[in-house]
Amino acid sequence: MSELGIRLKTAREEKGYSHEELQRITKIQKRYLVAIEEGDYSKMPGDFYARAFVKSYAEAVGLSPEMVFNEHADELPKPKKQESAELPPRTRAKPKQVRKKSSFQTLLPSIVVVLFILAVGLILYISFLDNDDQVASNADVATNNGQVEVDGEAVNNEPEETNANSTTTGNDEPANEEPDAGEVNNVNNNEEEPLEETEQELAFSSQDGIRSTYSLSNAEELNITMTFSGGSWLQILDSNDDVVHEQTHDSGDEISFDFSGEEAITFNMGNVTTATIFVNEEELSYESDAIRQYVIIENEQ
Repeated sequence: MSELGIRLKTAREEKGYSHEELQRITKIQKRYLVAIEEGDYSKMPGDFYARAFVKSYAEAVGLSPEMVFNEHADELPKPKKQESAELPPRTRAKPKQVRKKSSFQTLLPSIVVVLFILAVGLILYISFLDNDDQVASNADVATNNGQVEVDGEAVNNEPEETNANSTTTGNDEPANEEPDAGEVNNVNNNEEEPLEETEQELAFSSQDGIRSTYSLSNAEELNITMTFSGGSWLQILDSNDDVVHEQTHDSGDEISFDFSGEEAITFNMGNVTTATIFVNEEELSYESDAIRQYVIIENEQ
C-alpha cells in the first residue's frame, strides 16, 4: 500500500465512510476506490482518469487535491496517450439508407390539378348545353306567337311595337349561369393536402445531481454518433444496464452506434467538454456544466 493510499484510507475512516458510501458520493466504482488505496493504478481505465479519481476521492474525504498532487507527485501516474481499442462488433454503424418518395407521392399534386381542371370543364360544358336549349326554346315561342298565315301570306297579328319587343327578346342571349357553389366545393374537397412528415424532438427532461435525462420522441430509429476533441473516458450502458462500450478516447476519435431497439441509453462520461453526442444527426446540448456526467437518453417509441 502506497503512502498516498494510506493517507486517503485514513481520511476515509476518520469520516466514517465505507467503500459503498464513498462510491455513492463520488460515483466511482468500488474496485477503483480499493485500487487507489492499494496504489494499484493499473486497474484504472487510464492514467488521465486515475488522477481524476484521486482528485474526487481527496475532495470527498476533505483533503486538498492540489496538496495531495504536490506531495505525492512521484506516486501518481503521468498522463500519456493511449491507443484506441477496436470497437465491439455491435458498435459499428449501419449504412444510412436514403429514403425516396414513392412515385404516387410525386405524381399526387399533378393528379389533383388534372382532376380539378376536368371538373371545371365539365361544369362549363353542362352550363353551355343548358344555355343552347334555352335559346332554342325562346326562338320557337317567338315564332309561334308573332305570325299567322292568311291566304298564303304571313301576317303579323301583333302591333309593331310588340313584334319588335318579341324580336329583340328572341335575339337576346340569356346571361351565363354561374357554376353551382356546391359543385365547386365538391371539386375543392377532392384536393388532398400533402402529408406532413413528423420531425423528431430531442428535449431535456430532468436533472438529478450529475445525472441529466433527455427524451427522444417522433423518431423511427436511434442512431448515435460521438466525436472527441480531447481525452475522455466513456462507458455506455443499454436498457438492461449492460455495458456495451467502455474505452478511453483521444482527440479526433469518432464512434457510431445503432440503438434503435433500446428504450434508454446511459452515457457515463468522464469529460463532457471534449465529447459531442449526435442523436440521429442532431447535436445534443448539455444542460449541466459539470465536467463528469451521466447522460441518459429515453427513447419514447
